[in-house]
This record gives sequence, C-alpha cells and structure tokens, in this order.
Amino acid sequence: MPSLTVAESILRHLAASNQATIAAMAMSQSRHPYPLDEAIRQVTSDRLALAGGQLRAGDYLVQHSAFRASISRHYYAMYHAARAVVFSVTNGDDHQRHNILARNLPATLPQRSTREQQLTDARLLRNEADYEPYPINEIGWAAEAHALAVTASEFTQALEEYALLNGYV
Repeated sequence: MPSLTVAESILRHLAASNQATIAAMAMSQSRHPYPLDEAIRQVTSDRLALAGGQLRAGDYLVQHSAFRASISRHYYAMYHAARAVVFSVTNGDDHQRHNILARNLPATLPQRSTREQQLTDARLLRNEADYEPYPINEIGWAAEAHALAVTASEFTQALEEYALLNGYV
C-alpha cells in the first residue's frame, strides 16, 4: 500500500466513515485537527478528482481499443462521482455498495431518475465486461464502450456541477 501523509490518513478515515461516526466527530469537534465541514468538502473534492482520473483512463483505453477495460474505468468514474455526492449530502459513506449507491442519489439532483438508471446500467455492463468471456473479441464490446464513454462524461460532469452549485466542494 502506498504511504500516506498524516492529513491523507485522517481524510481516508473520514471518507470511509458512516453517518453515525461523522455525527460523533461533529460533537467532539475540538479533538480534530481540521474543521469537519472543510474535511468533508475535501473528501468530496478528492473523490471527484478520482472520478476524473478514471474518466481519463477510460477514454485512453477506448482510444487504444481496450474496450472491456474502458467499460470498467468509465463505470468507476461514474461510481466515484456518485459516491462523492452521496457522501457529501448524507455526511457519511453508508451507501457506497455498488448495488445501492444509485438508489441513494440526492432527490434534488437534476434528472435524478435518469442518473440512477445510467449508473445501474453502467454497473451491469461493467460486470459483463469484467466477468463474462463472450464476446471474446474486443471489437464486440466497441459499441458499448463508446456509448458508455459519452454517458460517463455527461454523468460525471452533471455530478460535479451539482456538487459545485450546492457548496459540497
């Protein structure tokens, strides 16, 4: 595992904390070296940056005809963008499981039902690309990979804009 700075260790702990743990942290604010609100915004920003990195990796893989791998990276871009926003809205990482994250997107997210379906569909496609042997030929995944690249870009942009407009970052 890569080594972490003290600040990264604290933020990592916060990023994996559930609502109850974060609520308890808020009650004992004086014991923590960073203001909790700022730390939550930092975790949200860092996870959105991770989403951007996954998006760029997926785009690179599509350009190099690694279609199965690109599907995985594009899904993870969407997953991390959604996880960032849900973490920020709920003040906890209670909904990080892949099969429940989409259902916990904020009610105020524009086109929420569309975004929920996009994330769910991307997860199912990623499962197929990662675990199913057929089609064996990479080119068989090209259309899905190209379509997901577009969806992932729009999805991550929409969640980043939502986070910015609502003061989560």
